Amino acid sequence: MVRGRGGTADERRHVAAMRERKRRDLHREFTTLRFRALSEHGSWEGRRGIVPT
Repeated sequence: MVRGRGGTADERRHVAAMRERKRRDLHREFTTLRFRALSEHGSWEGRRGIVPT
C-alpha cells in the first residue's frame, strides 16, 4: 500500500500519512474498503451513465 510508483510527490505524501497514522493512531483499527457498482438506476444531479459499463 505504501510502496510503488517510483517516488512521485503523491507517493511521498501517502508514505508520510501512513507513518503519521502508525505514530498517532486515532482509531484502534484501520481498514480500506473499495466497492464496485453493480448497476445504476435513476440520475444524480441531472447526470446519468456515471457507472462505467
